[in-house]
Amino acid sequence: MRTRFALLALLVVVVLAAAGCDGDPVAKQAGAAPVTATTAAPPTTAPPATAPETTPPAPKGLVPAGRRKPAPDLRVTAFDGRAITLAGFKGHPVVVNFFESWCVVCRAEQDFLDEVAKKFDDRVRFVGVSNYDTVSEGRKYQRDYEIPYPLANDRSGRTWAAWRVPYQPVTVVVDQRGRIAWRFDGGLEPGQLDPVLEYVVRT
Repeated sequence: MRTRFALLALLVVVVLAAAGCDGDPVAKQAGAAPVTATTAAPPTTAPPATAPETTPPAPKGLVPAGRRKPAPDLRVTAFDGRAITLAGFKGHPVVVNFFESWCVVCRAEQDFLDEVAKKFDDRVRFVGVSNYDTVSEGRKYQRDYEIPYPLANDRSGRTWAAWRVPYQPVTVVVDQRGRIAWRFDGGLEPGQLDPVLEYVVRT
């Protein structure tokens, strides 16, 4: 009888031991969450920064827009017979060059003026105004230097007086609103007028 009880007890121990070894002990812990694999998000790249557009610094001698005064009236007759008025150039910057065909300094700057006039042909209007030249002298000067813009004459002197021109050459830049933006008394140097017109055209 004792032998049966001993065998039965041994059988119970074996069964309990086998049940305790079945399965993953970690998974059987209370409240344990399942382990899941995670994938790292791909790195993001910011778009390249673009530099904001900036207005170039104003050229030397340029009158600030808030301080510009209206240009005097301009009504002259070109050497080819056309009537030239400042109002006829409305909406465009205008370069008014006061010259004389016999002036040595005027002749020296003429090639520079021609180049700039061609460069800004579709954006800026040009006109040259003489005081003492005759029509024949003016036409010859225009042919000799192949000047691409109209030349005119006002022998009365009223135009030069209205624009306060004491001698030649004098170059005046009028902005799109008919105001004087820049003036230079004397002969122009290469590259002197270009930045002024670039600035006036953009602003």
